[in-house]
Amino acid sequence: MKFTSLSFLLFFLVVYGLHWMIRGKFRLVFLFCASFLFYAAWSIPFAFHFLVLVIINHLMNQQILKNRTSIWYPISLFLNFGNLFLFKYFYFLWSTLFQLTGSLWFTTESVQSFLTSQFGFESITLPLAISFYTFQMVAYTIDVKRGNANENPNFLQFGLFIFFFPQLVAGPIVRHGEFFYQLEVWNAKKEQLFEGYYLVFLGLFKKVVIADNLSPIIEPVFQNPEMYDGLSNTMAMFGYAARVFCDFSGYTDLARGLGKLLGINLPENFHAPYLSSSVRELWTRWHMTLATWIKDYIYFPLGGSRVSEWRGYFNLIITFTLAGFWHGANFTFIIWGFLHGFMLSLERKVEILLNQPKVANGKRWKKITGTIYTFLFFVLTIPFFNAPSVKNAIEMLYRSMVLSSGERIGQLEKIGYALLLTFLLNYLQTKPSFPRENWSTKLSLGFLFLFSFVITVLLGYLAPGGTEFIYFQF
Repeated sequence: MKFTSLSFLLFFLVVYGLHWMIRGKFRLVFLFCASFLFYAAWSIPFAFHFLVLVIINHLMNQQILKNRTSIWYPISLFLNFGNLFLFKYFYFLWSTLFQLTGSLWFTTESVQSFLTSQFGFESITLPLAISFYTFQMVAYTIDVKRGNANENPNFLQFGLFIFFFPQLVAGPIVRHGEFFYQLEVWNAKKEQLFEGYYLVFLGLFKKVVIADNLSPIIEPVFQNPEMYDGLSNTMAMFGYAARVFCDFSGYTDLARGLGKLLGINLPENFHAPYLSSSVRELWTRWHMTLATWIKDYIYFPLGGSRVSEWRGYFNLIITFTLAGFWHGANFTFIIWGFLHGFMLSLERKVEILLNQPKVANGKRWKKITGTIYTFLFFVLTIPFFNAPSVKNAIEMLYRSMVLSSGERIGQLEKIGYALLLTFLLNYLQTKPSFPRENWSTKLSLGFLFLFSFVITVLLGYLAPGGTEFIYFQF
């Protein structure tokens, strides 16, 4: 079920109403079952596959809690990463082996023939949300091993922690310390419900009104950049910057809003990333839950910055290259992650040479130039994030730089308007959320009514039919 569909609206209204009517432990049972049904609406077999994984993880975590040197810890990591590799990276590995060896054993036809003869199906389907739920389960297991997670939840608590449907599909990646304690209270204040209502409509505005209207304009350029002129390729990259922020930030707003309406606070995932004055600052503001995950579970175990200078640069590049690979089984994502890791290393080297750890702080012009440089770097790496192949990505960058001739995409003004709205939305993220805490109930209700009415009208006039959230593919 899409968050922007009528079927999901009906589903959530039923869940919301029953959730607050049911008391005690039955509320936990009900919400877990509702979350399971939400996933099963996409695929019943994969819902049970997911459920079995959660059960096994719960049982192994209990054993690790009893004995942190238990063999169940490496088995747990192998199971989770093995599951992720099988479904997400199997074809990438086979394709790479074919390119390296040219052997007929590694052709797509050979794989299909083997799967059909041995298992009765000709292809491996990527399960919904596999990257997100894998990282969430692995993080909890590692924290249990390290002695940082002592909650010892029962199965329903752990199951809801992983299955909780508002954030299940595309995050934010929730940590145990942000979730389990809320199950002990579960009484939402009216301010929490008000903010949840606001975030739902804000997310719908970002996703449907901005992101979905940009998609049909810019996606043809990414698919066939050689057909379009340099300006079209350039504007497509800028348009995607607006689209990916509004799409993913909009999903996060929806997830956090739905969570608040159910009495669960989920962590923020974006905090004005396009106003960052360095790539390092960008990664403290963009996809924040993934950034902290890779820092805690990849970068620090590699040694972080507590090693030699050049080893520190190597750790950064490896960490972000792996983060890029997490996004998708394609060399484009590996290059995208490498570029961000390289730029982070370069920034650190410049800071050391200048002996000035906060280059962009202080004078206003440094902040402005830092913001322009950071945003332009982000835009220039976008072809490797969204183009279907390295060839397409390089073609986009080349045609943008030499201003090649070709077909001109229409509705360029929409990209300009979307960028202005995107930066306005980034600016609003630096301010307290609406409704404000010091507002009266009457003022809050009046604001919410007017805000939701305006957004509903915009949805009625500007909804283009809807596309999947970008991060659903990961």
